[in-house]
Parts: sequence; structure tokens; C-alpha cells
Amino acid sequence: MVVKSVLAGLCLAGLCLAGLSSVALAQNAQPYGKGFDSWNFSRTKEPSGVTNCRAFRRVGGRDDIMAMRTDGHSYLSVRAEGRKGKFPNSIVVPLREPANGMQWDLAIEADGKRMWVVMPPAAIEIIAAKGGYSMLLGGSEDRDDVNLGKSAPAAWKRVKECIVDSGG
Repeated sequence: MVVKSVLAGLCLAGLCLAGLSSVALAQNAQPYGKGFDSWNFSRTKEPSGVTNCRAFRRVGGRDDIMAMRTDGHSYLSVRAEGRKGKFPNSIVVPLREPANGMQWDLAIEADGKRMWVVMPPAAIEIIAAKGGYSMLLGGSEDRDDVNLGKSAPAAWKRVKECIVDSGG
């Protein structure tokens, strides 16, 4: 089953960069609850009034993020490892099999430091339940496998609790 993401077209560079790369915003991040199993949580009130809730962890040199904003946008993010640009026609699939043929066709963006993909919250819920995802970058043979670990479902649940607590 192929799931087309209408949100991919809605992700403007400014929206994504505001949620991922701004040093000023990162300095405004407040912890949200106690971390567990290498996951930590933050909540950032952005100048637009939108709150960005994140689950993040660093394992084996990776920086993994699962996040949702009170405006309804949710995203996954990893280190870009020097990648820059937009990668239309990319594919994201759950890491663990069986994925039951599930994949999301969308655009992935990178700014050299972070790479991100905007996805529906239900898609991130599935990915968290499967313990990770693979990103196949459109227009290239590049692939990135992201293992989110066994606590990813609980981490995503905390993100959703943060959104509710933040008025979303």
C-alpha cells in the first residue's frame, strides 16, 4: 500500500528550518518531563506562537528526532552528514519487517547539518511501533536506515502528550 503524503508539498523551507535548525529557537527549548532509555524531550515556543514538541536521542553518534508541532505538522530528523538540498520523490519505509508494503512517497530536505521529512502523525506512530525507518533519497542511490529502538513508541506517546499540554 502506497501512502501519498500531502504534507510533503506543504513543508516550506522556512517552516522546517524554524523547527529544526535555528540556534535561537534551540536556546528557548525547555525540557519536557524526565527522559528514559536514551530519549529526552523538549518543548519550544516559536515566535509564530506554535509549540514544537520533540523526542530526541543520541545513540552511536546519531541524533534522532521525532517531533510534532501544535499546528499539526510532524516530522522525523537525523544528521544530514553533509547532505544539502531537496530530495523529491523520496521514499520512507518502516525499518522492521513485515512493513506490509507500506511506504510514504514524499520530499526529504537537508541543510548540511540536519535532514528532515514532514509526515502525518499516524505515519510516525507506525514507524515508532516498528522501531525505525529507512529513507531512500529521491534522485540518488543514497539510503539512510534509522533504528529508533524499542522505546520509540513510548517516546512518541510523550511527544503527543506534550502537544496536548501545549494546547494542540
